[in-house]
Amino acid sequence: MFRLAPLWVVVLACPLAAAAQQNQVLVDFMGESILSLPTNPPDVIVTSNATVFSSPGYRFAFNPTVLGTGFLGFAFVPSPTPLGDVINRFSPGQQRFLFGAVRNPPGTVPTDLDTETLSGTFSGIAMSFTFEQEVLADGRCRAGIRNITKPPFFGLNVTAGGALIDTWVPPVPVRSEFQFEGDLRSVRQSLAAPASGPAKMRYLDDSAFGPILGGPGQENGYPAVATPHNVTEEQSMFGTTASFGLPAIGGVVDGVYRTSPTRNIADPENDAKKRGIGLALWPANRDNWPEDRNGQWTMVWDILIPQDVWNASGKIALVEDNHHNNAAADAMIHIVAGQARLGYWRAEADSLALPQVQPGQWFRLALSNDHYRQFSSRVFVNGQLLGSSGSGWVYASCKVSEPRWGDISSANPTGSVVLPVTWSGWGQFPSPWAFSPNSANAPMAATICLFADLQGRGESVYIANFAYTDEAMSDSAIAALGGPSGLGIFYPRGGTFCPADFDHNGTREVADIFAFLAAWFAGSASADVDGIPGIGVPDIFAFLSLWFAGC
Repeated sequence: MFRLAPLWVVVLACPLAAAAQQNQVLVDFMGESILSLPTNPPDVIVTSNATVFSSPGYRFAFNPTVLGTGFLGFAFVPSPTPLGDVINRFSPGQQRFLFGAVRNPPGTVPTDLDTETLSGTFSGIAMSFTFEQEVLADGRCRAGIRNITKPPFFGLNVTAGGALIDTWVPPVPVRSEFQFEGDLRSVRQSLAAPASGPAKMRYLDDSAFGPILGGPGQENGYPAVATPHNVTEEQSMFGTTASFGLPAIGGVVDGVYRTSPTRNIADPENDAKKRGIGLALWPANRDNWPEDRNGQWTMVWDILIPQDVWNASGKIALVEDNHHNNAAADAMIHIVAGQARLGYWRAEADSLALPQVQPGQWFRLALSNDHYRQFSSRVFVNGQLLGSSGSGWVYASCKVSEPRWGDISSANPTGSVVLPVTWSGWGQFPSPWAFSPNSANAPMAATICLFADLQGRGESVYIANFAYTDEAMSDSAIAALGGPSGLGIFYPRGGTFCPADFDHNGTREVADIFAFLAAWFAGSASADVDGIPGIGVPDIFAFLSLWFAGC
């Protein structure tokens, strides 16, 4: 599914006489239009007279009533319709892009609020628009619709409504962490750090999520031959730096995860079978955040690239920022002529050199993404800023407290509740593959894909720690994180990881044996402890050896 961008968000104040600064500005956008000319119209740029206070954050909403103009425009929008409903006709559930929340850490102006481009073919109509919004130094607001490409005789006129812009104090950032001590649980779930954020991680092709969507050309449909489940788990493995023969991290023997390549090894050229390979990250911060997207975020990885991947000039697919892996990975490490390079929405030739990254060595990679204000991400290795790359927002819908489908519309302003039996069946985690059971046919749109690439180009690497936060962290904050650690990132453990402490309660005891056996009989990947792919009797003896050796 092509992902629309937040296109029609317009930060304008009423074009009347200048008024005193306000915390909330209602903008009357009536009469503005995209002309239905036979040629592409000029840019539409408006600057307000009214001013808004400087603020540490801004919220905006734009859902005016529009009417099609020109015979094509009238055919698609024949009567006055909320803009969100028009967008939903092109891509179900995507009205969410009319609403946004932006952290503005300096609390000053000028500042950009968002820049997005809509480009694609929808219902046979090819269109492209770039929307820019900003607060100027004097507090006035400027919005532009630029680079308009559309078919002849297609236009839209705003008949009522406009934009609402609020100053806003953002909540404290939510920082979630995963340390891969035998499973995908966060440090909050394992009780190692209850103060960690609520984010969760699962295998993309977990059978609980239901049938997997298809490959290129079938992004929104299910293939005739069902794609197998649980392949990611089978092709990946948990262990320790010692069991994998890897160097300790800062002198610490740590639990690590070897990722799956982004294709089905048994059938590597099958496009449909690439779709479900990878990890699904659910930020789960919608209860704390006022919109269904995160346009400012930071991800941190402690990674080791194996020598064989380096020698083969392999690629590492870090982030596919759509919610169900329907395209190429957006953030990727390339090994080019013996050098690691990173690009986010960048071609390999335009990627950023990472000279500190070497094969067989642990390094800490951080991406501080400020898509809304900067339209770029800042790249750090071991706390050192190396430069900038592209950026993107990520999906973050679905509240923990009240999971709902992404089928919001003017007739259904809060979305439909996910039935408890459905939510329970998914394991209380939003399915990347499911669509709402009503006529809206909208996805959950709540997850981020990690180590996933629909082209199947990503190779296996080792991950010791991963963290996600809903802020674009500052240079100094990331510098303070330093290099890789065997104890964690935001929530360091008090000592060396102990593989014999299978239930992660901080104590090696008999209960760990029973916990291991339960995982072994269930076929869980966490029971694969002998360093050899697959779960078998040798894993039992390997674990018992670890247990008797103690911590």
